[in-house]
Amino acid sequence: MRTLSGRTLSGLCAMLIAPLFALHLFVLPLYAKQVDFTLSTPHSVLQADKKQMVSIKVAVRGFEMQADKERAPLNIALVIDRSGSMRGTRIEQAKEAAILAIRRMDSRDIVSVVTFDNNIDILVPATKVSNRADIERKIRTIQPGGTTAIYAGVQKGADEIRKFFDSESINRIILLSDGLANVGPSTPPPFAELGRTLGGEGITVTTLGLGTDYNEDLMARLASASDGNHKFIEKAEEMTEIFQKEFNTALSVVAQDVRCVVTLPEGNRPVRALNMDVDINGQEVTFGWNQIYSNHERFVMLEIEVPAMQDGNTLELATATLRYNNLETKNTDRLSTRINVRFSNSEDRVRASLNRAVMEDYVELLGNLENRRAMELRDRGDIEGARRAFESNSTFLRDKAEALDSERLRSSGTMNAVQGAGVALPAWGTIRKDAVEQQMRRAGQQAY
Repeated sequence: MRTLSGRTLSGLCAMLIAPLFALHLFVLPLYAKQVDFTLSTPHSVLQADKKQMVSIKVAVRGFEMQADKERAPLNIALVIDRSGSMRGTRIEQAKEAAILAIRRMDSRDIVSVVTFDNNIDILVPATKVSNRADIERKIRTIQPGGTTAIYAGVQKGADEIRKFFDSESINRIILLSDGLANVGPSTPPPFAELGRTLGGEGITVTTLGLGTDYNEDLMARLASASDGNHKFIEKAEEMTEIFQKEFNTALSVVAQDVRCVVTLPEGNRPVRALNMDVDINGQEVTFGWNQIYSNHERFVMLEIEVPAMQDGNTLELATATLRYNNLETKNTDRLSTRINVRFSNSEDRVRASLNRAVMEDYVELLGNLENRRAMELRDRGDIEGARRAFESNSTFLRDKAEALDSERLRSSGTMNAVQGAGVALPAWGTIRKDAVEQQMRRAGQQAY
């Protein structure tokens, strides 16, 4: 039998390894970081022989950002209320919070500062953060006085963002106000429309409401429509912490311009989304987000109706495609996935198929909708009806918490009980602002 010499064996190894090495270099980009895109349901096995409603969680989780050098540049407009009600501690805390936040930025980033009362001033036109000392000096000159032109202030902030708008940058307005809009538009609908317009351009608006006198519906709808954050800041001393958290999110964006299409087979009927506005057109449901953060999940919970199926059958619930701008690779990524369920006459099999985490999300969003309904009753003056609705929702959430052993649902149940007890109290204004923030956080999966 013929044997191979060491030299011949080495040559063969080289011949085999060389193309493998070349192949490795060729496929390496396929292993670049991508978001995690999943479809899931509270139960993977459904009861056979009956038409029923099924929820589908369409989730996107951002990949891990390893180092600061990987982050996208910021293009931030700080829009700061300087009306008379900001006098004293509020304006001083606002200035310090803004200065500390800007110190998180570097020469990659662009910042602008707009102040408003009944007039609008561009204190710092959009500029690279290179001469930080000059920017800080200008912020320290802000003095309060006048009324509150929030709408025009946000518009001017958007103008500054547009000067250096870049789809590979984080383009964000951060609005801080403590008062009611009393110059220009002053009701939620025009602010929601402004938010939709800016969000469509790729500009998000984070709204920070300070104290108990601002209009939380106006501020929340502006933020929500643009896919921004909304926070209730009860005390001026909390501003620095909130500004830091807001900049943490801005510095951790890994994907932008995220668009999803969920397609249902004939026979499955899309009904609604529990936590955001979606476009339902026949068998297709489309929606999206402006940004996804590192290691953070955002999702839409859809409800669909499925036909009765026999024991042992399998049904495709949906397929989904995702497109987004990957801020690390600078590429447009496209992903797809699908989900099936099985049917059984065995209640034990249905129970055993429970996905506890997805069910917890689903229950919390149902509770969120009922919380909003209770608050609407209170807004219409039906105090007793609101109290009953809050208490009923509390019982529902606590019962589900026990069944799922969920601390999150227990906390939501307790919160509804507190809100129900507070519907007739003088502190309702504060309770309501906190409720609006919590509703938006649950619906939009805000990062803080």
